[in-house]
Amino acid sequence: MNATSSQRRVAAWIAVLFGLLVVLQRLSVPGLTNVSMLVPAVIGWMVLARLAGILEIDRTRLCWWLGFAGISALGMLVQQQLVDRAVISLTAWMLIVVVWLPFTMRAVDRSTATYLCLLRYVSWICSGLALLAVIMVGLQLLGVGYRDYVASFVPANLQLEGFVISYPITWGSPIFKANAWIGLEPSFVSAQLGVGLLAAVFVRARMWMILVLILGLIATVSGSGIVIVLVGLLVMVVHRSRVLLVRYAVIAVAAVGTSLLTPFGAMLLERSTEFQGENTSTSLRALQPYDVLIPQWTTDPLGMLIGYGPGSSQRAVEATNVLGLLVPTPLKIFFEYGLIAGFVLAVFLLVCYWGGPSRTFSVTLLVSLWVLQPGSTTLTITLPLLVLVTLFSPRWGPPLETLDLAGRAADETPRLVESR
Repeated sequence: MNATSSQRRVAAWIAVLFGLLVVLQRLSVPGLTNVSMLVPAVIGWMVLARLAGILEIDRTRLCWWLGFAGISALGMLVQQQLVDRAVISLTAWMLIVVVWLPFTMRAVDRSTATYLCLLRYVSWICSGLALLAVIMVGLQLLGVGYRDYVASFVPANLQLEGFVISYPITWGSPIFKANAWIGLEPSFVSAQLGVGLLAAVFVRARMWMILVLILGLIATVSGSGIVIVLVGLLVMVVHRSRVLLVRYAVIAVAAVGTSLLTPFGAMLLERSTEFQGENTSTSLRALQPYDVLIPQWTTDPLGMLIGYGPGSSQRAVEATNVLGLLVPTPLKIFFEYGLIAGFVLAVFLLVCYWGGPSRTFSVTLLVSLWVLQPGSTTLTITLPLLVLVTLFSPRWGPPLETLDLAGRAADETPRLVESR
């Protein structure tokens, strides 16, 4: 049975949100180059979707969001008076409150058919992004030098600052990592393509789409999407959904094996051991920030309890002058907001992963946001969670991984047969 027109309508609305992520991720609010254009765009989309009957309020998440907003607002007043090393940024506080506001909503229709229809749209959007990434690298291999076309045509006051748009695959190489020109960073594009590849597997996409997505991932020379795919595949393997992987095994092995013979694959293989080295990209995101911030956090018991203020963790890592040092989500939460407000925020964020239609996306995006992709106030990182998990939570029926999805088209309703 095909998805109904109303189900396709809901899926299309939410797919538009994912499309906004891909298209607008490099743009800023005019004159505010540290605030993404996605912030007003997502809020505007949320209002329109609510008026169109696509969304409704999730009372549980709304209560946790209100609890954090209220407690943290009061906490800033106390921090200013009682914590000696408090650094309070009202902009940082407003940003985290606004960025997570859409997570208090959920889709009115959270059926499996609607969700699979959405995954189909997401796989198409990501295929287009992957194709741009492949073209970007292909042109360079043909001798056409890298050029940032977006920066050439978009005014500087509309470009988001503070991100490394692209850089050579190795020191001194003329080949730049693929960000598909419109991507904020190669690592962000890689993460989006990783999500798209998993979506394509769930809807049993055609072989050419899987190949394009894999090649796009390789072209970014970033491990962010690779980790998302590997964690996602691990979740699928322990569920009934593992049968979906069989048809793609040959093309995946061939594509990955061939890529290892190229500089792109060799670089990805080299980066797989980054946890073992200092000042590597992975270490700077997932390990070293704890060595820097935990000693500072524990020096003042009151600071531990109520935090050092919104934005203080970023100021602390910037003071080290270590290029590329970022603040992981758990560390940011408790360093800035303390054990009290931080606990409320942590619970709210974790609730956003709970009860979604797919365990694969819930688990892999949890690993991505809490370990490898610091950026709890960066919509480019958090929007995939909203689109693929939170808006469909609490789910209707059993998780996607327990259904019989084999032998069906992407727009068909699956047989509700759970794995044993």
